Amino acid sequence: MKILIVFFWTFLFTLTAKAELKIEPVYGVERTLRQYPEPARYRTNTFLGMRAIYGSPEISGELEVNQSIFQESFPDQDIEVTYTTQKALLGMRSYPIKSKFVGFYIRGGIRAQIQKRDITEEGENRLEEDPLSIDPYAGTGLTLAFANNFALNAGATLVYNKNAADEAEKFDTRYTFAVTVKAGNR
Repeated sequence: MKILIVFFWTFLFTLTAKAELKIEPVYGVERTLRQYPEPARYRTNTFLGMRAIYGSPEISGELEVNQSIFQESFPDQDIEVTYTTQKALLGMRSYPIKSKFVGFYIRGGIRAQIQKRDITEEGENRLEEDPLSIDPYAGTGLTLAFANNFALNAGATLVYNKNAADEAEKFDTRYTFAVTVKAGNR
């Protein structure tokens, strides 16, 4: 047991000693399920957010927050809906393949999501909010480094969607583009 504790603290110290903080503004496109109004269907929309990555290239923790707002009209039902979706992704990232200028990363974790709908139906307004939804995600991406503290990232992520009606549509697809600004002791 003492050996495990010593190994754990040595591993943690090694990660912290080589740790970097990376901040990334994120722009993305996501294909996700729109539940209201019926019938539910998939739609593609854009989102903006920020991502923070802390750790070493071997293993890092990541936190991403983003939001998308889009509006849709349904004239035959006299309904107009403004959807606001807020998401937070918390997980781990690793670069199994990396060089000075190019890196290939894998990521995984959980996504928390809240969706609000501002509905105008026959001139009446109401606000609906879905309960917090938590789903796992996994993805991969490519990093192109241009300087010691600057890089461009492109990634693709699949998020399991337990609310999908069709078994073939159980995954939301996210494509992101980010610019990395790095700070740390390296």
